[in-house]
Amino acid sequence: MAGRLDRRIDIVKPRLVPVGLGEFKEDGFVDVATRWAKYTPVSDAEKLRAAAVEQKTDARFVIRYSRALALLDEDHKIRFDGSIWSISGVKELGRRRWLEFTAHRTGRPEV
Repeated sequence: MAGRLDRRIDIVKPRLVPVGLGEFKEDGFVDVATRWAKYTPVSDAEKLRAAAVEQKTDARFVIRYSRALALLDEDHKIRFDGSIWSISGVKELGRRRWLEFTAHRTGRPEV
């Protein structure tokens, strides 16, 4: 699989800035990590088997295992190919060899 890690992705989290007493708003993103990844779009047949109702672009990204990145949650995003992708799942493949992120495209990043 290492030869198929041919796409560069950035793992980011929203930058929160204070706007009032205990209130925050998102203002861009903070880079967490940059990794080589394998990108695989989820096929239409797979979406049908999962009974997906929403129309969204789903994909899987596989990277080398990292203990820190295995702890990512849905607050983190992936920046790839000029778009922001929301992470909906993180799965370990093999025994600490790979991490697979399931994600869907949510929008274009701020420049």
